[in-house]
Amino acid sequence: MNTSDQDIFEDIEFKSLKGEGDITSKSFYDCVFIDCDFSESDFSGSLFSDCIFKTSNLSLVKLADTKLQEVRFEGCKLMGLDFNQANKLLMEIGFIESQILQCNFASLELHGAEFRNCRIYQSDFYKTNLSQADFSGSDLRDSIFENTNLSGADFKQAINYSINPLINKIKKARFSIPDALRLLDALEVIIED
Repeated sequence: MNTSDQDIFEDIEFKSLKGEGDITSKSFYDCVFIDCDFSESDFSGSLFSDCIFKTSNLSLVKLADTKLQEVRFEGCKLMGLDFNQANKLLMEIGFIESQILQCNFASLELHGAEFRNCRIYQSDFYKTNLSQADFSGSDLRDSIFENTNLSGADFKQAINYSINPLINKIKKARFSIPDALRLLDALEVIIED
């Protein structure tokens, strides 16, 4: 992608890009990125509106002041992203069947966000508003939920989560057996057959 002389991209399908060129301070509207490798790219100051990333690698992408408005990641790998560095105004992101590894979502407003059928490992949701979020079918191994609003969130068929109901809001959140029993870990109760 040669973006050096162009700042605005609309209704374009990008395929098999390899993170080359300057991607800072650009605007992308209604674009689709398929099989792209943006690992270690710098998206700082850019705007992505109504965009979809499919089967792409976004590991270690820099997101300083990046605007993510109605952006979906489908079948993508996202490792080491600090979404807290992105512009929080009108942020709306969703993930489907993606690998989310060591990402920071702390203190974000992600009401209703989708994280369906994802592997979300060692990611931080400290003080995040995830009310009505959808984590159904996801593996949340070693991810942190602390002082997090999970009211009405969907954890059906999700596994490996560690959510302390004493320090997180979980009113009307949905869980499936047997993993729902993990909610009792913080209470130090003994459950026997």
